[in-house]
Amino acid sequence: MYIQLTTAKTVALLALLLVMATALFMTWKLKMSWYGTTPPFYSLELMMRELALRTRYSFERTFIYATQTASAGSVTLADTQTFEREHTEAVSAYAIPVLTYHRISKSENDFNNVTTKNFRDQMYMLKNAGWETVTLREFEEFVRGERSLPHRSFLLTFDDGAKDSFYPVDPLLKTLGYEAVIYIIAASAHTPESTYYLSPTEIKRLLATGRWEIGSHSYDGHRPYSGDAQGSSAIFFADKLWVPDAARIETEAEFSTRVHDDLSRAREELEQEFNVPINTFAFPLGNETGIQGTANFPRGASITEQTARSLYDIGFLQTNNQDYTFVEPNNSFIARRIHVDHDWDGERLLEIMENGIEKELPWSDRFERNRGWIPAWGSLDLGRNNLTLRALTDTSSASTFLDGSASWDNYSFAASAQWSSGTMFLLADVRNAKTYHACVFSDGEVSIQKTVAGETAILERRAVDAITYGPAVHAGIRVHGAVIECLWDYASVLESYERTATGGIGIQVWNPELGAASLQVSEVLIRDYDATTTPNTP
Repeated sequence: MYIQLTTAKTVALLALLLVMATALFMTWKLKMSWYGTTPPFYSLELMMRELALRTRYSFERTFIYATQTASAGSVTLADTQTFEREHTEAVSAYAIPVLTYHRISKSENDFNNVTTKNFRDQMYMLKNAGWETVTLREFEEFVRGERSLPHRSFLLTFDDGAKDSFYPVDPLLKTLGYEAVIYIIAASAHTPESTYYLSPTEIKRLLATGRWEIGSHSYDGHRPYSGDAQGSSAIFFADKLWVPDAARIETEAEFSTRVHDDLSRAREELEQEFNVPINTFAFPLGNETGIQGTANFPRGASITEQTARSLYDIGFLQTNNQDYTFVEPNNSFIARRIHVDHDWDGERLLEIMENGIEKELPWSDRFERNRGWIPAWGSLDLGRNNLTLRALTDTSSASTFLDGSASWDNYSFAASAQWSSGTMFLLADVRNAKTYHACVFSDGEVSIQKTVAGETAILERRAVDAITYGPAVHAGIRVHGAVIECLWDYASVLESYERTATGGIGIQVWNPELGAASLQVSEVLIRDYDATTTPNTP
């Protein structure tokens, strides 16, 4: 076939090729400036996903869309002022929560991460209830006691530096006026053509939004390591690792040096590359213990914490059942975060957040639902107008304490219970699950105990014939000034003048027979202490 190219056709063809080349160049330049080393086709997928979400959330804001999930019912964006609402509460927060996520997943079958649908529902629910994010600087100043923050303030964080922590999230942050922090694994950010980790280019674009901050999630301490010759899994920050060339596990000195080098290198490289201060560290795997690893070095966790403390201002761990869910301004290095589970909808998360807010006295509970009781150990069953504590089959006790009560001081705590065996504890001045004062009721006897970090001392003890098992007993504890009082049937039966702390309330039960401890509480009432009144009754 013969093709005759005239001058006009040649010029047109060259112009077309130039336009195509220019378009390809501009597309490649845009791809490199926005997505860095991310593979081209995956960059296109990210762009389309981000564009779709920005369009959707912009539409919802403009037209005051009503959001809903099948499990949580509906959440209505009442008016555009919902998005612009500022804190108006005069009283500052006693403590604030920190939320942590990893990836925001498209899959309903991802049981490790929250779905885009649930995350959207959660953020809308929090916004409508008046919750607002704070920056890292505001959080740090709050923890040090240098700044007050309004009620319903929270810090929003993401771990691992994954693309799915940014692209599905940023459009919603922009819509709601929220801010967040993402914790970067410094070495992983340089993974060639990664479809999982954010590239340095993407992290710079993230920071340029003004909605995001970054912190350290280690230099390279998040991936699997070996703890012995057989390749058993080990945790970088808790276990001694296997040294193949020497055919042995590392020494304590080598462990300490390795941990220090990783933590210091992470901070140094993140600060240099992104020109931002890196003052906080999120412990990989949510905590610094070796429970999930070979656990061949019991001191490893504490060495890591001490090292991190020397390099960073705050170290983030996940919450557990031993501590309150919110962070107080106590100038502590460790701050606990609430890990949001994959199956939480907006209503579930909002309930947990509201339950952690400082509770005002007087406060009572008949247990129609859980209003913040944390099961420290054992089994906790709430509902049907009862709180039931039971020991597990291989344990002798069960314990619970009340979230949002940490700020209480000088109060009376009374409980009505069905008590048929074992020993009943009413806790006051609870700092955490293992630090508190307690009135301990046994059949025919009462004692006052002081427990600090799990170590218990008896302050006072007395035989009281009136203290007996029954289907409807009335026990109490009062704390005021330096005094701890135990009450039975609304009368004071024992006192101690060795009170040394303040805090919230809790309940325990103990029985020497494994699995036998059980206690059912029907009502509690907590009131401000008033020396001029008679003992409080539920």
